[in-house]
Amino acid sequence: MKSILQKKENGRCYLCMILRGDYDRRSALEEHHIFGGPLRRQSEKYGLKVYLCIQHHREGPEAVHQNVKNMRLLQKIAQREFEKKRSREEFVRIFGRNYREDENGAGIGSGADRIGDPDGFIRWEA
Repeated sequence: MKSILQKKENGRCYLCMILRGDYDRRSALEEHHIFGGPLRRQSEKYGLKVYLCIQHHREGPEAVHQNVKNMRLLQKIAQREFEKKRSREEFVRIFGRNYREDENGAGIGSGADRIGDPDGFIRWEA
């Protein structure tokens, strides 16, 4: 399934856009399933994936496979988007936990922090 968070064709790294405001196109992007391991198939099924540059995917201090803070940021964003069409109860049943439980209403997804992009990118301020 296509990502519900980002159009692959836009050629931009999702985390470069969120963390740095960098909308430059990248020559190489890697697909990242936001919920990996045994949940990878579910990430694919529900479109919970983004496209990342190598530095934000595997190599470097901000890479989601090295940086828990950035991994959790993507998990919260993915849950928020999932819940636009389905319930939180269904999300927890499928993915095993609520990644948004520490939100206090002012963080990711409060509404005021959402920035749209003409290329189909959904950005949340951290």
